[in-house]
Parts: sequence; structure tokens; C-alpha cells
Amino acid sequence: MYNWIDAKRQDEAFESNSHAALMYLQLKVNSKANFYCRFSTYRKDWLANIFWRDSHSLFEYQCFRDVLVFDNTYKTNAYAKPFLLFVDVNIHHSTCIFRVALLSDETVQSYRLLLITLMDSISHKHPISILTDIDEAM
Repeated sequence: MYNWIDAKRQDEAFESNSHAALMYLQLKVNSKANFYCRFSTYRKDWLANIFWRDSHSLFEYQCFRDVLVFDNTYKTNAYAKPFLLFVDVNIHHSTCIFRVALLSDETVQSYRLLLITLMDSISHKHPISILTDIDEAM
């Protein structure tokens, strides 16, 4: 019974948190030029994957797209979901975060969807090179 109650609470928290996050991101899309956000759902409109970038990230990508590092934090968030960052280093040796994504899983299908969305968000201007970790699905 305790396991069921705990699972139910986590489901409700995830649903309300994802709804709040989507509302926040929709406000950003409506109020900011070049703010990009895409998401996918599963099982009764549950948030599955979410991907976003702002106009500053787009500008930095256009300037510093020589090496794109694609890595995840390996489920260190409250929902144990892969959180991915696309980063590079600018001419001042500072880290630039180009895109951010929260995925439901680490499957080839999720990564493929993520990369298609990435290319869409940057008008299909491919990076010169991409570095990843040793994840087979990546």
C-alpha cells in the first residue's frame, strides 16, 4: 500500500510539474523572439520529451558551432530522466549552452527525435563536429 501511495504521489507531482513547465515555456515562446520549444507526450498526455533553446543560445551557436558537445547528466534530476546539454566553448573560453533537453528514456528513437528537433531549431545549420559519451543509443 505504501508503495502504491508513493507511486501515486510521484505521478501527480510529475503531472503538475510538467504542466507548470509547459505553461512557463509557452509564455516564453509567446513573449520572446527566437525562443524555441518542442515537446512530445505519451500515455494520456504525459510529458515525454522536452527540448528548448533561447535566442542568445541561437546567436552563440551561429558564432561558435565548430565543436558541439552532446552529453547527459545521467538521471540526476528528481524524475530520474536523462537531462541533456549541448555545449561548446566560445572565444573567451567560457562554456556556451546551446540547447537543453529532458528525455523520457535513452533509446535510439528518443535521441533521433532530439537530433531532428535540434536541426529544426537551428535551421539545419549542422555543427562541424559533435562529441558524445560512449552511450550506444547516442
